[in-house]
Amino acid sequence: FRSAISYIQRRGLGSTEIDRFGLGYAGGSGQFLVNLFQKHDFPAEQMEQSGLVMRREGGGFFDRFRNRLMFPIHNESGKTIAFGGRALSENDQPKYMNSPETPIYKKSYVLYNLHRAKEGIRKEDRVVLVEGYMDVIGVYTSGVNEVVASCGTALTTQQVQTMKRH
Repeated sequence: FRSAISYIQRRGLGSTEIDRFGLGYAGGSGQFLVNLFQKHDFPAEQMEQSGLVMRREGGGFFDRFRNRLMFPIHNESGKTIAFGGRALSENDQPKYMNSPETPIYKKSYVLYNLHRAKEGIRKEDRVVLVEGYMDVIGVYTSGVNEVVASCGTALTTQQVQTMKRH
């Protein structure tokens, strides 16, 4: 947890940004979500389909996100549909890990922060596109509310069409 706080402080974020963007921390144990899902009797298949846990080769499950700063990814109406996690240790790769595609999360269609940016996009008649989550948070915090980032490694036609629609 301290590594997440340290990273957030180095990036100049305070409690306002943490709350506004719903930032969180995935612990390093690798069993927190697995235990929580099992406690609430989620079936193994559903746990795996969520993209939040993965099946071990030898049997059992483990949390996909471990020791990462977590960014909820929302659909246009503001519902959380996926997560992005930033590694907090130099040894953890990849640096950024995202939820896998699921029936409700198709990264080629999603723009990070669009649910917050929609009003600003319409008001300013423009979209500011940046590379990643932290870029969005920095630009948004500076007062440019019409800022989004693509989910995935490349900007897609669907994402461009979504920006144009707004």
